Amino acid sequence: MRRRHFIIIALLVLQACTNSYPIYSNKYPVSFSCDTSMPPFNGIHTLGYFISVRQRPAKDGYTVYTNTGMAYEHPLTEVQSRVFSYGLAGLIIGSPWHAEGEVFAYDLGCPQCDKPSARLTVDTTPYARCSRCGTQYELNNNGYATNGGHPLLRYPVTRNGNILMVHN
Repeated sequence: MRRRHFIIIALLVLQACTNSYPIYSNKYPVSFSCDTSMPPFNGIHTLGYFISVRQRPAKDGYTVYTNTGMAYEHPLTEVQSRVFSYGLAGLIIGSPWHAEGEVFAYDLGCPQCDKPSARLTVDTTPYARCSRCGTQYELNNNGYATNGGHPLLRYPVTRNGNILMVHN
């Protein structure tokens, strides 16, 4: 009996001392889909390549930015405008080096700042950076902050043929 209590207490102490974060976040609603056979979404099948998706200010569409800075404007249909949600500040979508065949989706907002205006910049390096607080995140390493702290919010991704869906 004593041994069982010791084991339970040890497990609780160990769990309390770890910086464990859930794999997927439901802090902000996300509902986004795209056709990965069409540019610029077809690039996300390349390992280490990430794009960012932001809702346009008029909320009538979204803009996709490649890692080289090219912008692609996409309008929303009336049905899409009712269901599309972009998390805190938008999405980062791509395939990390270590996850061949998998696509990851992160929030474009900095989790340290936790404000829609604290958008991350994504470029040809495997990092996303916050211009507000300076935190840098490794996109090829599950969105972990290079200086510790909260990793990027990650959202579940499913596929149906060429249609990729990011949702929680």
